[in-house]
Amino acid sequence: MKKSIFILSVATLLAMGCSKDNDFVEQNANFDPNEIRIEAEMGGTRATLTNFEAGDQMSLYVVEYTGDEVAEVQPLGNYINNEKMTYNGREWKSDHPLYWSKTHCDFYGFYPYQPSGSLKDVYFEVAVDQSQPSANGVLGGYEASDIMWAKTEKIKPPYTTYTDDDGTVCTPPIAEDHYYPVKMQFNHMMTRVVVDIVRGTKYEGELPEDISVHIYNTATTAIVDWTIGSLKAYPQGGRKTINMRKVDADTFDAIVVPQFIERRTPLIEITMGGIAYLLETSMSFRPGKQHTITVTLNTSPDQEKVEIELDGEVDDWQ
Repeated sequence: MKKSIFILSVATLLAMGCSKDNDFVEQNANFDPNEIRIEAEMGGTRATLTNFEAGDQMSLYVVEYTGDEVAEVQPLGNYINNEKMTYNGREWKSDHPLYWSKTHCDFYGFYPYQPSGSLKDVYFEVAVDQSQPSANGVLGGYEASDIMWAKTEKIKPPYTTYTDDDGTVCTPPIAEDHYYPVKMQFNHMMTRVVVDIVRGTKYEGELPEDISVHIYNTATTAIVDWTIGSLKAYPQGGRKTINMRKVDADTFDAIVVPQFIERRTPLIEITMGGIAYLLETSMSFRPGKQHTITVTLNTSPDQEKVEIELDGEVDDWQ
């Protein structure tokens, strides 16, 4: 799927040379070159399978360097602490301007916005019912289960004054093509599971309209470390059943915590025509990956016995 690029509204410019002429600034009176501008590129699509949507929010942290050393990002005490960035349908905005530090910085981004608090050993729960869509500004279970992380290291402030050869203190000119954004690559931390139901050569008739799909025996709680963008399943959290989202007539998906599920218990349940079919297989769900499980039906579900073939593949979550 095609990648999407979104621009946070706070902006800065890379300026070059010493000049008094600055047509771009004169034509854009509200433009402040000392503000930070961030370009957020996603390693895969957001959970909605489209783009960011108006009202989406993410956390931004910025940590300064001392010489060549930089401290680990902390809940407080950073150069920028958990700034809430909101997408309005056109651009990302904070409640107030964000300005460049005078030294190199590391930039951290967390999606969706995470309330202030500890950045380590944070418990995050994926929804057990991911079948309900987003509505009235409230994320559906599937969308609310998607978390992403980005880090860009050792970025220097691009807009600084300097002394010319003749001793003149110069302010670099600003031009529209001198934008110098901080580029941040967001990546999924969870696993996306897709179940495709396929009619085999022996299948009779059409697929029923009342199909529902569940994932059994899954840990739904993760322990997240936002400082390094990692997570693991919480072993004491218990195992639950996830109701998958219906993408179309024969495709279902869900976001799950990365984990290994043994074959000793059913993994997938497909219910159609009032009959439930349990599929057993082991599966190692990996972070940032999409696991596609293809279920081929070779006889109609109104028959006494249904022949089912199970196949799977793993790809990057695109």
